[in-house]
Amino acid sequence: MDNIDRIAFFVLLILLFAAISSSSDLMGLLALLFSGLMIFKTIFSNEKIDLSFKPFQKALLIYFLIVSVSLFASSLFKLSLHGYIKTLIYILFFYSSCIFFKKNSSKIPAIILFVAGLMSYESMVAIVQNMGGVVEISGWQDMTNINPEQVVSRAYGTLQPYNPNLLAGYLLCGLSSLVYLVLVNLKQGKKRIALVFLAFLLLNLVAIIDTGCRGAYLGFLFFFPVLFLALIYYAKTQLGGLSNVKKRYKNFSIAGIIGIFFFIITNPALIKRFESIFALRADSSISFRLNVYEAAWRMFLDNPFLGIGVGNQNFREIYGLYMKTGFDALGSYCVPLEIAVESGIFALVAFVIFLFFVLKHCLNVCLDNEKLVNTKVLSLCIILMIAATMGHGLFDTIWFRPQLQFLFWMFISMLNSPELN
Repeated sequence: MDNIDRIAFFVLLILLFAAISSSSDLMGLLALLFSGLMIFKTIFSNEKIDLSFKPFQKALLIYFLIVSVSLFASSLFKLSLHGYIKTLIYILFFYSSCIFFKKNSSKIPAIILFVAGLMSYESMVAIVQNMGGVVEISGWQDMTNINPEQVVSRAYGTLQPYNPNLLAGYLLCGLSSLVYLVLVNLKQGKKRIALVFLAFLLLNLVAIIDTGCRGAYLGFLFFFPVLFLALIYYAKTQLGGLSNVKKRYKNFSIAGIIGIFFFIITNPALIKRFESIFALRADSSISFRLNVYEAAWRMFLDNPFLGIGVGNQNFREIYGLYMKTGFDALGSYCVPLEIAVESGIFALVAFVIFLFFVLKHCLNVCLDNEKLVNTKVLSLCIILMIAATMGHGLFDTIWFRPQLQFLFWMFISMLNSPELN
């Protein structure tokens, strides 16, 4: 009993490591083992464990109850049950992680460092793949009206199944771990260490760009404004204004922005890839998504309250009744639309309320002058993660993959640690 937390910590690290190359089944088994350890400790330990729920935990429970009702209302119960079991594992992992971090908040920095290491490894693999010109495993880019030098060699890393959008979503979800390490070390005066992590952060950004994932590019539009606003707020409230920021920091920031801008403008393939976002029907991939959006919206209108049941197998079967010929799909390519289609409007509202309470909790920590700097930075990084993944999720459903799910729920469960209460 005394060693359960140590064993659970080890299992959690194995789960995070397994995400970079293992199957979904193995990740699910590891998540169940982790959850089983926490449930066993909760039931049989002599320690008094506080099981009271915070607002965001209550909202998520309501969301899951609505999903459960949707399961039994589904016309394809068996297929929906498969997706429901996955959702159950994710939710169980989240609440188990909340229990773990309630007593093991001291392990949070080590976990973040481990995640940053995984992000850096995948980033280096992606950059090497891009430089070597990896061969596409499937049709990942519309080749119409583009020159050979404008073709993006889309890196996909080591995640299974190989998919550049999956790699981009994974790196985007873990990007804030590197931001945490940069800001914390910088605040502690460890400038050289902060510089090393900043280099890995830039490496991560380059790798995401090399995936050619346009949804991730749009995720940047949510991530960086939030980060810049937070830094500006800190400069005004703690340093007395931007004019008091050290000149070398300003110069370094300007140099970094110019460097990234130069990297993009000297790569015609990336420019062409970004421009294709606005092509709409002229780009086959976007045109395909528009057809899926239209069909998924009609699915929602026909099942507005309880949806069709959770899971991509269930979605695919019913989607066939609505799709245009030749435009098959496993999901709606939009997280809010997917939730509404699968579980109805009430589930979507409950999930939005959950995100609202999470963000409110994080903001309260960030604005609390009595909180430690490390705690505030962690809250900011959780906000950044939500902004990036949900921004990406407006145009893709990679967020539902286990590689992102376990990372996403683990970070949010850190809010249950005593320091973030």
